[in-house]
Amino acid sequence: MDYLVHQRRLLPHIAKSYALGFAQNELISAMHRIQSMPATEVDPQEQRELEGRAAGLKVVNTWHAARAIQESREACGGAGYMAENRLTSLRADVDVFTTFEGDNHVLTQLVAKELLTAYADEVRGMSPVEWMRFAADTISDVVKKRTAAQQIIQTILDTRQDNEEDGSLFNRGTQLTMFEDREQYLLSTAARRLQAATKREDNPFDAFNFVQDHVLHAARAHIDRVVLEAFVAAIDDCTDEATCDLLSDLCDLFALTVIDEDKAWFMEHRHLSVERSKAVLRGINERCRTLRPHVMTLVEGLGVPEYLLGSAMLDREGAAGS
Repeated sequence: MDYLVHQRRLLPHIAKSYALGFAQNELISAMHRIQSMPATEVDPQEQRELEGRAAGLKVVNTWHAARAIQESREACGGAGYMAENRLTSLRADVDVFTTFEGDNHVLTQLVAKELLTAYADEVRGMSPVEWMRFAADTISDVVKKRTAAQQIIQTILDTRQDNEEDGSLFNRGTQLTMFEDREQYLLSTAARRLQAATKREDNPFDAFNFVQDHVLHAARAHIDRVVLEAFVAAIDDCTDEATCDLLSDLCDLFALTVIDEDKAWFMEHRHLSVERSKAVLRGINERCRTLRPHVMTLVEGLGVPEYLLGSAMLDREGAAGS
């Protein structure tokens, strides 16, 4: 882990594991609250939103697990392919979940459908001017439905004094705004393209198929925003100062990694200049170096049961270290 290349390969996976864990905890809490309510008091829209969020988190959790195990297996060299080290069996066990209970791409479309149907009835027959007015008033409300710590997140956004291009990439308000703006733009333009395609195409399938890639991108952006907000909420709930600082660095790494993975979109839509995009890479490297001394603490913090750590190569390294 002293090598930067290994830090870049593995630490973002640890950061995302924490982010998804916080988002999953929030989902379970919301589910418990709704299921504890009398059936007559349950808001059908809130129930659908919860189902969409569950589908979205299933997608990112299963893809993340498969990729993280694959990267870990490769990072261990030849030992990673030996059955006694258990990574191969873990990879085989996890792989099925990317299609179990629904193919991940299909579930991503379900997320997008829920977002789009929030205002689908109103957009039919609108002129371009009417659409833009509607989008300005309505789509932002769809995006801004906070899933965690609404007050703290809104406060962070309201007190932010800079913009995406000038603000620090380590600024939480800058990160939240970049995630939110991307989701809002993708969602609004997907809906507008779908509206135009519906008027142009006789077959509804052809209309949807025309914008399918755009719709999937919008759904992924929504999931990313939900996960980042859950991470921010978890940091706000933490009472130990040292743990907060560590989680904050980990959150930076998660946010910057997501921005880096979709860097082309941010640059195409003028959210990042060329120089700014280079700063994203420098920021990732900086956070990797900052987190390196805390790797063992972070791994132990995930609470992996001891019986799952019974790898032969770990035993050998432990014996050699002693």
